[in-house]
Amino acid sequence: MNQNHLQKYAMLLLCMSAGMVDVIGYLGLGHVLTANMTGNIVLLGIAIARAQEFVVLRALLALIGFIAGNAIAAHVLGKVKIKNGWSPQVTAVFTVESILLLLFAVLMLTPFSEQLSYLLIVLLAVAMGMQTTAARRIGVAGISTTVLTNNLAAVIEDAVSILHRLRHANIRSLVKALSTDAYLRAGAVVIYLGGVIIAALLFHHVPLVAVWVPVLVIAGVTLQARFTSWGKELELHRNPE
Repeated sequence: MNQNHLQKYAMLLLCMSAGMVDVIGYLGLGHVLTANMTGNIVLLGIAIARAQEFVVLRALLALIGFIAGNAIAAHVLGKVKIKNGWSPQVTAVFTVESILLLLFAVLMLTPFSEQLSYLLIVLLAVAMGMQTTAARRIGVAGISTTVLTNNLAAVIEDAVSILHRLRHANIRSLVKALSTDAYLRAGAVVIYLGGVIIAALLFHHVPLVAVWVPVLVIAGVTLQARFTSWGKELELHRNPE
């Protein structure tokens, strides 16, 4: 399997991890979303309207943490130009994300996890903010690992295009003609949902196991990228501006 295919599968795994992280935050940290900021801002607005101070604080911490993660990743990535979007700087971002998720999982095992809930929210949100920015820089099939709305809209657009083309082609030839990007976009939606279901089941039955799955997923992607030196041979230049 070539490097390009591995990177596409890695993007799908990132989608799955984001879905799992949102479930962990929602079920384990007071109904807060740390990856999906659209949903989190909705929860923030509802909490403000209802004067729910603690819910407002949790949602704000998630939002601030996510923005901080975006900023950190943007600084690390700089303006490096890579043909396939995956540079050594992207791998460095995922390395930091892995460390943050590992720290989160370790703290969740301690007897002080409830008292540390605000810190745990920030850790998850920063990690997801970094992942979002890195995934945007990779730019595989227009997939966002944390914004399911964009992915879903792209899948619907692909479906409409298929329906239009069905008038002039049979199904078998159409399936062969579909781009890899179309399959990836559909896969991103399905695997995100799969990650949510798996995390919800695990969190209900073995919550301490659930928090380790995203750690292993992101760490696995990071190690694969490091061992195969993704992006190093394709790095072109750093824009000095």
